[in-house]
Amino acid sequence: MKSLNALLAEKFKDQDFEKKYHRTSALFRLADEVLLLRKKRGLTQKELATKVETTQAVVSRLENATVKPSMETILKIAEALNAVVDIRLVPIEEVRKTSEDVSESNAQKQTDPLEGIVYFHADEIKDEPQNWIKPETLSSLLSISGKPTLMPLSKPKKVRKFA
Repeated sequence: MKSLNALLAEKFKDQDFEKKYHRTSALFRLADEVLLLRKKRGLTQKELATKVETTQAVVSRLENATVKPSMETILKIAEALNAVVDIRLVPIEEVRKTSEDVSESNAQKQTDPLEGIVYFHADEIKDEPQNWIKPETLSSLLSISGKPTLMPLSKPKKVRKFA
């Protein structure tokens, strides 16, 4: 089975795939930024929509990256969130170089998957048997219940069927 990095490297050899990937990733980054900043400001989608003079559904679709907002909409949202829009056009060669550097460093870092996991109170774990509750004790408690039974109390009544 291929690793995710190997699969992406293989897919990025296709230039059409790479263009579509970067186009959609920009929309998802925008959606993430709007969502995080809205939450940070303590606004609901409806409150943000009111400030932007749109509907809550538009804000929801923007946060889910299911809509391609206009630049005017992005600017209105930024103003409503008391933020500025920072736009950068990055040459594809720089993006490729950065992603190659990251994939190389990730390949070097692949070590034991459990490395870095900390077990809290590991010194307190003992090989002594635990004092578990015996099943016989629980069986006597099963008959005590405050809930009504689900079984019918009487025979079911016959219901007349009308034609």
